[in-house]
Amino acid sequence: MGWFLLAHIGLPLLFGTAFFVFSAAVSPSIIGWDVLVETPQDWAILSLGATGAIFDNARVEQAFGSNSALMAIGLVGVELVLSAVIVFARAKTMREGRHFTLTSGIMVLFLGFLTLGLTAGVLVWAYPHGS
Repeated sequence: MGWFLLAHIGLPLLFGTAFFVFSAAVSPSIIGWDVLVETPQDWAILSLGATGAIFDNARVEQAFGSNSALMAIGLVGVELVLSAVIVFARAKTMREGRHFTLTSGIMVLFLGFLTLGLTAGVLVWAYPHGS
């Protein structure tokens, strides 16, 4: 399970963090904590892809049985809702001409991390329960 978790959660998290560094380095228009809010959307997108890959695993399918497809679609739905909240927060702040504070940036960052955490949680739960 460790390698599977690294491949589907650890690497996307690493690449998402690299996107954050790239955004901070090359974008002069991003001021202060606004750069922090670029990363959660990347993490949410990466977690959607990881969810598809995880539910393609035979052990995960065995753990959820006939409800595997329903669980996958439900998880994608939750991740899409969290992603919509991230997009809404970014759009609202930009429309109002404001910038993110450290606290609001961390809150949005938490939502992006939560999408990865949900995907990892399903994987961690499924491995001991799959035969």
